[in-house]
Amino acid sequence: MTQVRRADPAARRTLALVLVIGTGVGALLIAAFTRYRIPLSDWVLADRAQRIELVFVILTALGSLPLLGLAVYLWSLGGKVVRAREFPPPGLRVVRDTAIVTGERAVLRGRLLKVLAIVCGTASVVLAGLLWRLELLLNRHGA
Repeated sequence: MTQVRRADPAARRTLALVLVIGTGVGALLIAAFTRYRIPLSDWVLADRAQRIELVFVILTALGSLPLLGLAVYLWSLGGKVVRAREFPPPGLRVVRDTAIVTGERAVLRGRLLKVLAIVCGTASVVLAGLLWRLELLLNRHGA
């Protein structure tokens, strides 16, 4: 008989709250950038070299840091799964009833999580590099 880890109601509430707040913040940011697009554009163009650099640093941080954070989390989770030989690992709260996988199948999942972590970390670094290169090109050609 397959063991099942029961859903944690507190984890469900936390997930719902994070989704609602994240959606609200995203909508507010979109509305703000839509409303203040022209003044923001004028501000950036007033001192192109420094302000374009600042905008690209902010874009790089907004794009790369969440990916890097996800990579760290996935690496940690994968390590816990491999050590425990159980997925989801002991102590991990789940938002729905989840069948527990053990043995080599769990170790394989843990290793796949680590591969995904490497992919996310690499994507983060590549994104940062591409944005940095684009910023250099824009500054060189007087965007």
